[in-house]
Amino acid sequence: MASSRTRPTLADPLEALLIERVRAALAAAQPVPPAEAFLLSAPRRSRSAKAPVIVALSGGRDSVALLDLVGRVAASRSAPVKNVVAVHVHHGLSPQAEAWAEHCRLLAERLGVGFELARVKVRARGHGIEAAARLVRYEALAAAAHAHGARIVLAAHHLDDRLETFLIQWMRGAGADGLAGFPAERAFADGSLRLVRPFIDTPRIDIEAYVAMRGLAYVDDDSNEDTRLLRNALRLQVLPVMDAARPGFRAAAARSIDLVAEAADVLRSVAEEDLAHCVGAAATLRVDRLLALPVPRQALVLRAWLASHGVEPPARGRLLEALRQVREARSDARLLVRIGRMELRRFRAHLVLREAETTAPSAWQFEWKGESEMAVPVWGGVLHFTRTDGVGFDSTWLAASPLELRGRAGGERFKPEALRPSKTLKRLFQEAAIPEFERARLPLLWRGDDLIFVAGLGADARRLENEGDRVAIEWRADRGLIAS
Repeated sequence: MASSRTRPTLADPLEALLIERVRAALAAAQPVPPAEAFLLSAPRRSRSAKAPVIVALSGGRDSVALLDLVGRVAASRSAPVKNVVAVHVHHGLSPQAEAWAEHCRLLAERLGVGFELARVKVRARGHGIEAAARLVRYEALAAAAHAHGARIVLAAHHLDDRLETFLIQWMRGAGADGLAGFPAERAFADGSLRLVRPFIDTPRIDIEAYVAMRGLAYVDDDSNEDTRLLRNALRLQVLPVMDAARPGFRAAAARSIDLVAEAADVLRSVAEEDLAHCVGAAATLRVDRLLALPVPRQALVLRAWLASHGVEPPARGRLLEALRQVREARSDARLLVRIGRMELRRFRAHLVLREAETTAPSAWQFEWKGESEMAVPVWGGVLHFTRTDGVGFDSTWLAASPLELRGRAGGERFKPEALRPSKTLKRLFQEAAIPEFERARLPLLWRGDDLIFVAGLGADARRLENEGDRVAIEWRADRGLIAS
C-alpha cells in the first residue's frame, strides 16, 4: 500500500459523502477481538488485527470509482483495514477480456493496491450465460477473499442498478424476494464472508461525477449499449423517460424497494415458523398441518420446504397446482408434481420428495459365485450376500442356477412368513407401509420361475433352510426418498 497518501481535505460535498460511505463499509471488515483480548491486549495490538478487504474490479466506471475511494480511505492514518486487494474476474466471454484484465492490473498498480486476476470458465447451468457468469464470479471472489484472509468483498452496485433489477423482476412477475433485489449486505454461502455494497444508495450520476472529478480511466463494454438486452433498454430508454416525468423519483423508488425488502423478510420469518410446525418425521411435510394454513401461507411453506432440500421452487402457477393436487388427490398415487429432476409425492399423511425416474429399470441376469455383494447400477443399488447361522438360502442351491432381477409384472404372490399364507405383492407392500410410487424401484429376485426375494419385504419363507451352508440376502438402494 502506498504511504504517500494522507486523509484528503474534501471540499466537494459529493466526494465527502462517498468517502464516508466507503469508510463505513470498510469499518465492517474490522474483526471484533474476543472478550479476553480486551483484558490482555493493548490498543496497539487490536489495531494490528485489521483485516484486508477485497474489491471486485471489472474495470468499468463504477468499480474503478469504488477502488479509488477504497484506496484513498485505506491510505489514511485512521484506515479501518490493513490492505486492499482488487480482484478482476476474467470470464473469457469478450474479445476485449485480456485488455480489460491488463487495464485493471495497471490501475491497481497505479493506486498502490494489491491485484489478483481470477480466470474462470463459464458454463450455462440452466439459467442462461449471464446467471452462470455471475455464479462463477462470486465463487472466484469468495476464493480470493479466503486466500487473503478477508472478511468482506466490496462490490460497486449502485442505486440505478437496484432500480433496474426491480423493474426486471417486476416484468418477470417475481414475488417479494425477487422484487427486493440485492441488499446492501449479504453473507456468502459459508457464512464466514460478507458481500458489501457501499454505493447501494448512490445514483449512477454521482459516480459519474466523481470519476470525472478524479480523472479516472475506465473501460467500456460495448454490449452495454445493446438495447436488445433488457437491462440496457431500461437504463437507456425507460429510466430517462421516468426522470423526465418525475425528476428525483429514484430516492422515492428506493424507499419502496426497502419496504418490499422488509416485507420479504417478514414473509420469510412467517414461512420458517410455519415450516417448523408442519415438518414431520424424516423432514417430510405433514399434509394436515399444511392444509390448515391459509393458501398464501401454504405456498410460502412449500417454497421454504423445497429450498431446505436444495430444490429451487417452481413458478407460482406450478406451486399452486401442486397445492391443488395435495388438497384434491383421492389417493397417494394420483399426486405427482415434477420439479426439475425431483418429484413431489404424497404418502398417507405426508408429502415426500424423491428423485424422478426417467426410465423403468430393465431385467438383470447374473450368476452368484459366492460374492459378498454385487452392485446393480441399472437398479440403483447393491445386493448383499451374508453367511448366516440362522435361516437362509442354501448356498449351493443359490449358485446352481442363474438369478435375475426384474420389476413387477402384476399378480405375483409371495410368502415372507412360514406360518402365514402367501399374499399378493400389492397387499404385502401395503402392510409394510411401502409407498406405491416407490414399489417400481424395488427389484424382485427370481431363480428360474421361483420368486425368492423381494426388496423391501425379504426372502420367500418357502425357499429358506435351517441347515447347511446358508446365505441371507439384503438389498440396499443407492438412493431413495430425500424425505421419507
